[in-house]
Amino acid sequence: MTSDFAKVGIKEKIGYGMGDAAFNFVWMTFIYFGTYFYTDVFGISALTVGSLFLITRLWDTINDPIMGMLADRTETRWGKFRPYMLFGALPLGIVATLCFTTPDISDQNKVIYAYVTYFLVGMVYTILNIPYSSMLPVMTSDRDERNGLSSARLIGAYCAGLIVQFATLDLVGWFGEGDDRLGFQMTMGLYSVIFAILLYFTFSWTKERVKPIKKKHSIKNDALALLSNIPFYVLFFVGIFTLSWVSIRGASIMYYFKYYLNMEDQAKWFMAGFTICNIAGAALTQWICKGRDKKMVYIALMLLNSVTIAVVYWISPDSMILFGALHLANGLLAGPITVIVFSMYADIADYTEAAKGRRVDGLIFSGASFSQKMGWTVGGASGGFLLAFFNYEPNVAQPEETIQGIRMMFTLIPAALSIVAALAMMAYQLSDAKMDEVQQKLKTA
Repeated sequence: MTSDFAKVGIKEKIGYGMGDAAFNFVWMTFIYFGTYFYTDVFGISALTVGSLFLITRLWDTINDPIMGMLADRTETRWGKFRPYMLFGALPLGIVATLCFTTPDISDQNKVIYAYVTYFLVGMVYTILNIPYSSMLPVMTSDRDERNGLSSARLIGAYCAGLIVQFATLDLVGWFGEGDDRLGFQMTMGLYSVIFAILLYFTFSWTKERVKPIKKKHSIKNDALALLSNIPFYVLFFVGIFTLSWVSIRGASIMYYFKYYLNMEDQAKWFMAGFTICNIAGAALTQWICKGRDKKMVYIALMLLNSVTIAVVYWISPDSMILFGALHLANGLLAGPITVIVFSMYADIADYTEAAKGRRVDGLIFSGASFSQKMGWTVGGASGGFLLAFFNYEPNVAQPEETIQGIRMMFTLIPAALSIVAALAMMAYQLSDAKMDEVQQKLKTA
C-alpha cells in the first residue's frame, strides 16, 4: 500500500460528512416514518410491511458484494469511489420519491407497487452508499484522522436525521394541507433535491490518497481475503444487532407517542433532542477514544445504553422529565457507537492488506453496508411483525395488549439487542496495539 498519513482539513471533513447527511435524508425517513407511512398513510397491513422489508432485502446478499467488487475495480481520473457520488444522486432521489408516492390503485396493486419501488430504492442506495463508505480508508492512513472523518460522517448523518425527525411531519402537513399522501410525496421530493446537492459537495471536496499494492485483481482471491477475516465477521454481526435495536426503536416511536403517551404532536421534539445528543456524542468520539481501546469503549457505551432504554419501560407517562432525561442520555451514549464501528472497518481494510496482501476496501464496506441493511431489515421487518403479533390496527384506539407490545418495542426489546451487540464485540481481536503493528508493516511494504 502507498500509505498517506495526511492530516485531513476541515473542508474535506465537512465534504465527507455531507455525504452521510445526504444518505440519511433517505435512510432516516425510512427508519422513523417508513413503517408508519406504509400502515397509516399508504394503507397496507403491518404484516405486509414486515414481509416487504424482509423479502426485498434478501437481494442484498448478492447485490452488496457485487457492488463492492465493482467499486474496487473502478478506475477513473476522479478515483475509485468519488465518481459514484456525482452520477448516482439523481436516480436515488427519483426512486426514493416514488417509494413515498401513493398511487390510486387497488390494494393488491399497491402491494406490488410497494415491493417494486422499495426493491429499487435499496438497489440504487447500494450503488452509491458502498463507494461512499469505501472512501474512508483511502482518504488517509492516520487512525486518529479516520476517527475524525468517521465523526464528521456521523455528525452529518445525525444532522440530517435531526431535520428529518423534526421537520417531516410539519412538511407533510404543509405540502399536503390535510392530504398526507401528497404531503409525504412532496416531502421526499424536497429531501431528494437536498440529497443531490450534498453529494455534489462530497464529490468536489474530498480526495482519495491511499493507493493499493499493485496486484492483479482476482474475484476469488478478494473474496477469500474477506471470508477468512475473523474481525470482519465480528463487526458484521455487531452491526446487525446495533441497527436492529435502532430500527425497532425508531419504528416504534410514532406509535409510542400516538397511542401510549397520547402526545403525537410532541414526538418530533423528543426525536430532535435525541439526535442533538447523538451529534454531541459523535463529536466527542475522537476525545473519548483517545488513549483508550475502541473495543472496550464500544462495549461500555452499549451496556450503559441498554440501561437507559430499559428503565423507560417502568416510567409512568406522567414522569416526562425523567423520561426526557433518559431519552437524551441514550442519545448521547449512542452517538459514538457507529463512529467507532466505521473506524474499525477502516482498520480491517488495513489489516486485510497486511495479512493477505490485498486491499479490498469496496468489498469490506459492502459487507459493512450489508450488515447495516440486514440490521435495518431485521429491525424493520420485526417492527411490522411485532405490531401484527400485538394486534395493531391503524388509526383506532388500541387494546391494552397492543399498548403493552408497543411499550416493549420502544424499551425492553431494543435494550436486549443492545446487550447482545456488546457481547458480540467481545470477540473483536484488533486492539490498538495490534493496529500499530499493522500500520508499521504497511509502511515498509
